[in-house]
Amino acid sequence: MSRATSKPIKAEFTITAPAKGGDSVAVLNLSGQWIITRLEGIAARMQSALKKYDRVHVTTDGLEALDSAGAFALHYALTDKLDGEIFSDNENYARLYALVGGNRPTMDTYNRENPEVRKFWLHPIYYGLVHLGQLMSGFWRGFIAQSVFMGHVMTLIMLSIARPSRVRWAPLFNIMQRAGLEALPIVAVTNLFVGAVLAFLMVLSLKAYGGAVFSIDFVSIGVMREFAPVIAAVLIAGRSASGFAAEIGSMKMNQEIDAMRVMGIDPYEALVLPRVVALVIMTPLVTFIGALAGMLGGSLAIWGSLGLGPQYFVQRLYDYVPTVNLFVGMIRTPVFAVTIAVVGCRLGMSVKDDVISLGRQVTKAVVQSIFLIFMIDAIFAMLFNGFTF
Repeated sequence: MSRATSKPIKAEFTITAPAKGGDSVAVLNLSGQWIITRLEGIAARMQSALKKYDRVHVTTDGLEALDSAGAFALHYALTDKLDGEIFSDNENYARLYALVGGNRPTMDTYNRENPEVRKFWLHPIYYGLVHLGQLMSGFWRGFIAQSVFMGHVMTLIMLSIARPSRVRWAPLFNIMQRAGLEALPIVAVTNLFVGAVLAFLMVLSLKAYGGAVFSIDFVSIGVMREFAPVIAAVLIAGRSASGFAAEIGSMKMNQEIDAMRVMGIDPYEALVLPRVVALVIMTPLVTFIGALAGMLGGSLAIWGSLGLGPQYFVQRLYDYVPTVNLFVGMIRTPVFAVTIAVVGCRLGMSVKDDVISLGRQVTKAVVQSIFLIFMIDAIFAMLFNGFTF
């Protein structure tokens, strides 16, 4: 019994220094159980003890057990100092050591997979700037990835124009129905309420100056130029960008996209192109219906507030609101459509093999789409600022 308890259980090692004037190779002897529950920081201790030796020969006289964690700890401590063969008397241990040695992660990989916990309370300004730099770096990488993906899609669109037989018509019409026609009710109702609220605000603001009738002009211009395109794009982004990311991401998780590549089918041509084209076709239609609904809501609100009926609303719209406002609003809808489709499909393609990644990419698809919609809308507002009413 005493003999059994004298055997070392946790992983241990001893180092025999080389004799002066003799062989310059130190001898490292392993003992105990080199398994994950018995290591207790031995890798760092052994690496520190081996720093002064250039070459190390390993013996395993007292080694009782070895798993992948123990083999990795040994490989981590030895680095390139190993002299001769290791585990020559045990083929299983030798294969295990070779396996972990061939897949040793770099420090950059470790830092990327195990980010340091930021202690913002220590240096808030420093860590705030670091966090801002990381956000900008991530934004720049996303912009590059988005541009590359967009270039691939535009190339496919040009090839499809040259050869219409490349277009998959059945998926195209299916997505036009799901992403376009089925979005009409929610877009129309939302614009109806927004137009009514905008009309109430305009009447309330202008009534004090005796110009309540001009609320018709403001509501019509606001709905056609800004509210209808942005509201339609945001709602389509919430419906379609998330849907595209979830559909393509699920196919990526189930390795269906890999199977398509094996069969010689381009996933971009089969999955991405129909979605982009469908949104480019349907978004202007959905926006136009939304603009009509917004002006209908505004006319009903003005009718109830001022007693000016729909006929007067339409007549003043025809006389005082130029058609250029509708053009300014509609010209940005294809850009919104391409942005929504490309963001949703790109993030769907970047899904990993787990459900958490799928949820993150779906959330990012909606957030990035809406952010880009407002950014693009601001750019168009500045570009068309010189257009007179």
